[in-house]
Amino acid sequence: MRIRLLILLIVAAITNGYGQTAQDYAIQLSATTQVSPAQIRLQWRKISYGTPIYSVFKKAKTATSWGAAIATITTGDTTYTDNSVIVDSVYEYSVRTGGTGLATSSTGYILAGIKAPAIHNRGALILLVDSTFTDSCATELAQLATDINADGWQVIRHDVSRTAKDTAIKALIKADHSSIPNVNAVLLVGHVAVPYSGDLNPDAHPDHLGAWPSDVYYGCLTTTWTDVSVNDVVSSNTANHNIPGDGKWDQSTVPEKPQLQVSRIDFNNMPAFSSSEIQMMRRYLAKSHTYKLDQLPMRKRALVNDNFGAFSGEAFAANAWRNFAPMVSRDSIFNLPFINALADSSFQWAYGCGGGTYTSAGGIGNTSNFAAAGATHAIFTMMFGSYFGDWNYQNSFLRAPLCADTPALTSCWAGRPNWFVHHMALGEHIGYSTRLTQSEFGSLYSPTNYMAGGVHVALMGDLTLRTDYVKPASSLVITPIAGHGANLVWTASSDPAVIGYYIYRTDSAFGYYERISPMITTTSFSDTVGTDGLKYYMVRPVKLQATPAGSYYNLGLGTTNSATVDFPVPTVSAQTLTVTQEVKVFPNPAQNILGVVITCDAPCMAQIYVTDMSGRVLFPAVRQLPSGQSALQLDIHELPAGFYVVCVQTGDRVISAKWTKS
Repeated sequence: MRIRLLILLIVAAITNGYGQTAQDYAIQLSATTQVSPAQIRLQWRKISYGTPIYSVFKKAKTATSWGAAIATITTGDTTYTDNSVIVDSVYEYSVRTGGTGLATSSTGYILAGIKAPAIHNRGALILLVDSTFTDSCATELAQLATDINADGWQVIRHDVSRTAKDTAIKALIKADHSSIPNVNAVLLVGHVAVPYSGDLNPDAHPDHLGAWPSDVYYGCLTTTWTDVSVNDVVSSNTANHNIPGDGKWDQSTVPEKPQLQVSRIDFNNMPAFSSSEIQMMRRYLAKSHTYKLDQLPMRKRALVNDNFGAFSGEAFAANAWRNFAPMVSRDSIFNLPFINALADSSFQWAYGCGGGTYTSAGGIGNTSNFAAAGATHAIFTMMFGSYFGDWNYQNSFLRAPLCADTPALTSCWAGRPNWFVHHMALGEHIGYSTRLTQSEFGSLYSPTNYMAGGVHVALMGDLTLRTDYVKPASSLVITPIAGHGANLVWTASSDPAVIGYYIYRTDSAFGYYERISPMITTTSFSDTVGTDGLKYYMVRPVKLQATPAGSYYNLGLGTTNSATVDFPVPTVSAQTLTVTQEVKVFPNPAQNILGVVITCDAPCMAQIYVTDMSGRVLFPAVRQLPSGQSALQLDIHELPAGFYVVCVQTGDRVISAKWTKS
């Protein structure tokens, strides 16, 4: 019997990928760059078995297909140098293996760039606050909104009852989306209604088939979700039961690519932790604020605790090896115990997987272990195992890292499907990666693993979080000068790598801040062109951030203040002006930044905006333009590829310029 069992184990090991580990299923990419001549050099760890052939693919960040390989490497090299690049741009690469003696095709992804442009505007974010916290966490919530706004988001806040139905919450979101340009995200704070949907069991357990929590419902705004067809009550967890008309939706996969990024910060029903929901919320928001100010002692390294291995080719921990290398480099990824290591020291990224329950994962521990450890010194955590991807459960293991006395800041269930977060190495936030993962069915990234596009894919924590922050400037003082605008003076950032500052202005608190300056290297600025009235100003530091994916211009949180300003150019009635003569755009096609040059024959007040082919208005702004030429830049990196029009309206006259987003 023992001999037969041993033979079976050997056969199983051979069948499961020749005894390979999850690491062998990932190409761990990093990049080094040079400015002149412009060059991006990709590097990766050699596959340790077989005779691999590496194919290299390249595309624009927002392109929807890869096209043909740009290189095929058969010599055993694990580098590729791309000389067809320019400075101030980003490129997305994929490296995939073929060849002989391989159990599977390994894949890797990286967004690489040389001085990639700063992301000034991230769109509008709807902040939905469970009214349980309106008064008890008033100070912390105000700081959260301020920090999000200071990172390039317009913030629209609503406080809602935790008893409000998901349909009412979605109606609120849709109303904002239809009336406010460029709404990109929804952040749920507290136990805002949890949508349930589908007839699915991504962990493949028959007793877990039914509706799962589906926050992505809030991000899908076009397709109608139905509650008429699924009739399933087999799950041992009654929360998963789904019958027609019960308020749980039918969809098991997203019916459309989500328009909005969605995440939640929710500490409801976690009695394993001695603290109350309010106390956990305060701790979480305090750490998030400290991290965004670049004041949190945190080491740029990653932890992996893999208790599944290759697992018949699914290789769940490949999520770590594939994603972490562009963030921290492959030499800064360590195999360590999950809970104990994070309790003792800091890691920016952490991944753990093992056979699970709602409150535990084999080889990692359980929710009570997180509570006893007292600290989870991580920012971004990924975990995988049976059951606990269904996170709206008492003492949920997925939410446990965020509940510790020193909390982690995000958590997601990464393995079915796989997550793709490599864009974060050049300044994107984790909400960007969440929506990308929810939208991916294998057309761009592989392997996706089982249940790609499932409605269960969700992010716990603040979706606006990024990997790199800059210490902000401080003490912004605005001195209005009657009839001459305003002078701004501030205290420099304490980060010695800061190379300059950008100035922004808006007419409303938490509104869309328009950039009104080029990068300046002093700590003062004079604003002399605008419309009279109350103005809110923001100053953001910038530094050239080096990462294992190249370099990008990284903006710190903005420092703000307001004043009533009287400008030297009198406000001229927009009803009588028809002085705009010409609008030019460049480059065309454009990828990340669109330059706009407007020529006027006299000073005028102009409405400037972009429309897509459906007529939707984007980037609306009102600017006082001087006589002659004026130049501005639009951050268009998040727009989908397609045709657009820049419009400039002065009085009754509108002139325009067509352009293409590549």
